[in-house]
Amino acid sequence: MRKRKIILSLILLFTPVILDAQSISIRVMTMNIKEGGIIADFNTDAFCECIRIYNPDFVVFQEMDNFTTRNGNIDMLSEMAVKLGMFPYFGRAITFASGDFGNAILSKYPFHKARTITSRPSDATESRACSWIDLTLPGNRQVRIAVTHLDVTSDQNRISNLATFNNGLLEDTSIPMLLMGDFNATPGSETMAYAFLKWQDIGSGTAFTIPVTDPTRRIDYVLGYPKNWSKTSYQVVSYPGLSDHCFIVADVQYP
Repeated sequence: MRKRKIILSLILLFTPVILDAQSISIRVMTMNIKEGGIIADFNTDAFCECIRIYNPDFVVFQEMDNFTTRNGNIDMLSEMAVKLGMFPYFGRAITFASGDFGNAILSKYPFHKARTITSRPSDATESRACSWIDLTLPGNRQVRIAVTHLDVTSDQNRISNLATFNNGLLEDTSIPMLLMGDFNATPGSETMAYAFLKWQDIGSGTAFTIPVTDPTRRIDYVLGYPKNWSKTSYQVVSYPGLSDHCFIVADVQYP
């Protein structure tokens, strides 16, 4: 009997444990808020009202001011985080107007890691940034949520931005990732051809995103890595009182 127990214990010890892995299913929202929110007069209530309608798990922002003279020296991101009950992360791209200007993320879930990297090609007028957070979702799945706003002047500069950001983001490829934001490039551009070498265009074939009224171009994206993401819903929504860009609200899944 004792010998049987020993054998059974050894079998259990060396038998691999198969965890019941759950798929990732989240709602994300990306918002270019135009010069720190200037169209809405930096009114955080107006942005929060819009966000509450869609109830995303994550919101990513481009063109976020942080304690600038332009926005009245306020921390818009933290104000929205308190009002929405979310966790904030701000990533500076440049110093601007006695404060900072860059990207930002709001998350329903606490994150255990956050990072911002910048890129400024030799002929670029300013630095561009990519910011991301790493977290563990309910169901014990890890995910990386990233946001960027690429250079406006040329494909060459945007590709240089992306090359730098890929080096940081894809240093650890074991984590499923979403990269969202304003790429300042249309789907048929050299910029996006380069982006699509590594990243999946989750919103492929969806509507234009700029200008906010009667849009004519698609330059805002939700991209996934690796290329196993799918979408169950992908909305391009227009709020002329908040921005010159349409916003994207997407329900996405990773197996």
